[in-house]
Amino acid sequence: MAAHANEVNAGAVSPELDEMVCDLIGYMLDELAEGRDPGVLACAEDAGSGRIDAAFTEDGEEACLEAAQAFIRDNARGNREEGLAAIERYAIAYAGAVRLESWYQDAVLVSFYERGLHDEDGAPTGYSAYVLFEGAGDEERFAWSDPEPAGEEPALI
Repeated sequence: MAAHANEVNAGAVSPELDEMVCDLIGYMLDELAEGRDPGVLACAEDAGSGRIDAAFTEDGEEACLEAAQAFIRDNARGNREEGLAAIERYAIAYAGAVRLESWYQDAVLVSFYERGLHDEDGAPTGYSAYVLFEGAGDEERFAWSDPEPAGEEPALI
């Protein structure tokens, strides 16, 4: 049903994808507030109740991001051992920085996609967003902004 809704309204995300993205952002912010490096997180769900999650922390940020993207592509048709059918939606999140005018600001970046999500021309497209934060490791002073859109991205599945 979510895929059908997206076909009717290009660029709209389902409540399921919205919840997944918010959960990932929330987890990342909690970890950063406590001074922990959450690494790169990947989450994927099928159309039913199957879900897989993975954290990549052993290499540099770029290598971990590539590993998270490969994780999504490698499981696109499902993962029987994990009880996952074909991936319906996914999200990848990590801490980095975004350029604002003439300076950089720490941010949680997230990319996401679900089947049926497409651009105005009907091509499958994912999207990205960011949440600015400051005061990592200091729970008393830790602060974050509302999510902001960051643009379109190619779909991994």
